[in-house]
Amino acid sequence: MSYEIDFSFLVNLFPVIPPNVREIISAIMVFFILLTFFPALIAYLVFKIIGLSGFRRLFSYERRKSLAHQMHPLPKIMFVLFISIGVAMVEELWMVIILAIISISMWSISNPSEDKMRLLLILLLTQWLLVAWGQSFLNPYYTRGDAFLTAIYQFPKPLRDIFNLNYITLDGFRYGLFQGLRLVAALSAAIWLITTTHPSEIIYGLRIFRFPVEINFMIAIAFRSIPTILEKSSLVLAAEIARGLRIFPKPSTNVTTMLKEIFRAFYVVVMAFIPVIVESLRSGRQLALAATTKAFRAYKDRTYFRKIPMTTFDKVYTAVFTIGLTLIIILPFLSYYLNLPITI
Repeated sequence: MSYEIDFSFLVNLFPVIPPNVREIISAIMVFFILLTFFPALIAYLVFKIIGLSGFRRLFSYERRKSLAHQMHPLPKIMFVLFISIGVAMVEELWMVIILAIISISMWSISNPSEDKMRLLLILLLTQWLLVAWGQSFLNPYYTRGDAFLTAIYQFPKPLRDIFNLNYITLDGFRYGLFQGLRLVAALSAAIWLITTTHPSEIIYGLRIFRFPVEINFMIAIAFRSIPTILEKSSLVLAAEIARGLRIFPKPSTNVTTMLKEIFRAFYVVVMAFIPVIVESLRSGRQLALAATTKAFRAYKDRTYFRKIPMTTFDKVYTAVFTIGLTLIIILPFLSYYLNLPITI
């Protein structure tokens, strides 16, 4: 079953254009509208609603009084591993839904601010829809034009020949919603860890995995660098705007002028981020000098000024997530080699 859009009235408007040229023009228009304009529009709306300062607040540690903030970092790290590996390995929809519910429900013990939850919901919803939209026409299995698939739109022949884009299907969109749910669960768990755990506590919690202290340090710095880079980006763009730089494209009814404005805005943003890269490299050098002056890696074993005790609650959560992670990893292999009727 498929739906067709009748554009035959355009023949009367452009009678002198050969059919093959019209098909090429329609292919170019479809390519820019469906494959470029819609994702760019969603990204633009997210940027306008959240902004760089919103992304900085979203990916920053938030000091609050809550049960999650008082937890030992180890059970929180095990929770992120349980969710991330779990959503990647399970195949049943109900299992992915359960993992997503568990991931989102952990925010109930975190006492997040209303601003944090608003930003989180916007990010998760848009990422979910973007994955579903992409899978509706990029997944070869769901875009092949099978009789059992519900096709919404058939791409013009040039796009079918060049990019192998055949159909946009409802089945692909539903599959994309399923796959997007995996991303939502993992992303929610990762942001929850960043929000409730200080970077130094993440280093402290990673000791149990026996990673070299350099690896732990790199992971913690990566978490801490995200809000810092976003803050610097916001400052650079604000300074450029104050100097008269026009970042956003100027609306125009002329298609050529509008495309030039879009490419100009893209070029301006790329060039504006060069100072951010330079400043990030400078900050990295300063951090390396500070670590060297404080005898980082001077001794094999590192000591900690503040030790975080594990409560009974922390031990129970660590055991639960460890057992859950072990079962998710082992059960598929047991069901395959022992022919057990187990599917997750």
